[in-house]
Amino acid sequence: MVNYSDICMKDVSLRDYQQQAKEKIFSQWETADNILYQMPTGTGKTRLFTSIIRDINVWGLRNGQRQRILIIAHRSELIEQIDRSLNKYHVNHGIIAGTFKNKRDLSLPVQVASIQTITHASNEYIARHLDIDFIIIDEAHHAIANSYTKLWKLYPEAKKLGVTATPWRMNNAGFRANFDAFIPSMPIKQFMEKGWLAPYQYYSIPMGSSIMKSIESIHEFDIEGDYKVSALEQTMDNDHIRAQLLDSYTKLAKGKRGIIYSISREHSKHICAKYRSIGVKIVEIDSTTPSQKREMMVNDFKRGLIDIIVNVDIFSEGFDCPDIEFIQLARPTKSLVKYIQQVGRGLRRNGDKTCIILDNVGMYASFGLPDADRPWEMFFEGEEMKHRTKKSGGKSRLDNLEQREVDMSEGSEEMVLVQSNTRTDITNDELKYSNHTGHNVDKPELVQPTRHYCIYSKTFCNGRYRIEENESGYTLRNVKNGKVSYLGKYTPHTTGSIIIRKLDGSKHMIVRTIPRANGLKDKEIIIGFITHEGRLMKFTSLDRTTIDKNITV
Repeated sequence: MVNYSDICMKDVSLRDYQQQAKEKIFSQWETADNILYQMPTGTGKTRLFTSIIRDINVWGLRNGQRQRILIIAHRSELIEQIDRSLNKYHVNHGIIAGTFKNKRDLSLPVQVASIQTITHASNEYIARHLDIDFIIIDEAHHAIANSYTKLWKLYPEAKKLGVTATPWRMNNAGFRANFDAFIPSMPIKQFMEKGWLAPYQYYSIPMGSSIMKSIESIHEFDIEGDYKVSALEQTMDNDHIRAQLLDSYTKLAKGKRGIIYSISREHSKHICAKYRSIGVKIVEIDSTTPSQKREMMVNDFKRGLIDIIVNVDIFSEGFDCPDIEFIQLARPTKSLVKYIQQVGRGLRRNGDKTCIILDNVGMYASFGLPDADRPWEMFFEGEEMKHRTKKSGGKSRLDNLEQREVDMSEGSEEMVLVQSNTRTDITNDELKYSNHTGHNVDKPELVQPTRHYCIYSKTFCNGRYRIEENESGYTLRNVKNGKVSYLGKYTPHTTGSIIIRKLDGSKHMIVRTIPRANGLKDKEIIIGFITHEGRLMKFTSLDRTTIDKNITV
């Protein structure tokens, strides 16, 4: 009988949290065969499981038991990254993947494989005779797919470890079908506070902007439930929005190296043309870019010969480059995984770097800020949905809602600072900054800088007011003059949204929504009511601890 905790060794090259994670994983293997471990992007999960592999190898040699280990990834970029990590720490291994045929050596105890190759019918004989003892799955939020389930059937006795930054599924189902236990890491805020991840400044288009309204008008979705690419192109790939992308870059990130996430190859080409018009060294990379050319571009980026790489999902997973100084989101998504993976690319620590995040599509309004404390345990548990929406013969899914035409000339498109977790003592005198021309210009509106979070409602009362929530509580802001009135402190929730519902007459209800797993509708909590008569406004909390409080804005 193997005592798995005895396999775990002290690794002085690991950070303290990585060593602790390794100890938890080996200990959990005592009672569970299949473990899912959550670890934020940029905190070293590849390094962690490389250390686990070395421990297993050493234990096997000491005990005369040759342990065979299989590492699974779903993209060539991930396989390349794992290959480099194993080579760096002198772990001999073979690779079972279509584009790595020159590295195939089935005699070695450690094998790295693409999920597509190892489960392909043509490789069934090889797969069945590998006699695997341990399986490690990178980016394991994909591990509920049918191709991964085949691994469980091929190797029912193997101990399995899945690692991911984002254990979340679009359909709100969980991971219990393939994993017995879940281990979360510490919250991302703590990684930042301890200096393991870089701080960031997060800019976004304001609530109620015409771009936000355009995104909300999209009602075509793909089979996964995300926005359909053709609908995104039609709505977002126009000169007005591309000009807004370039404007926010030149004001807030010019001269920095960064990644732009686009909708499609065509969208990438249009963005590149716009940026090149002012002399930016920018290139586009997508799934059709040859691997050698892609590697050359990445190396040029790291050397400073390229300023920006525009890509379509290529660098959402497995791209570890500390040199990234800004991230720009030019593609809306319905996927929390995609959002977290993309913004996380810029948070890898590099000296005293502060990452600039330019959210030109308002994704924080749907998913919260990058360091929000998310209920990963709840997402892991989930519940398989019994009834899934049927989609007809490849046609796009359209909600029974009338498409809205949005005049792009309406609404403010100026980027606002949603959060800066580098400083919380910014003064009015500092709301001036120098742009790339060296002249002082007005800094974008500073919206409640805080180390934690800030969530806004849409405006109400003819666009004059909105409700804001941060770690201090709920406030009412007059968006015309910026004045704020404090409403009260309630149980904080860092994800979800604030909804304003108009009741009879001049009364509005403030409703706080909280996302729930299991395919359930968001939980709704009534915070209170606002009544206005002319310039006089009053707030009453639901529990009536505050009644008709005068509000001055």
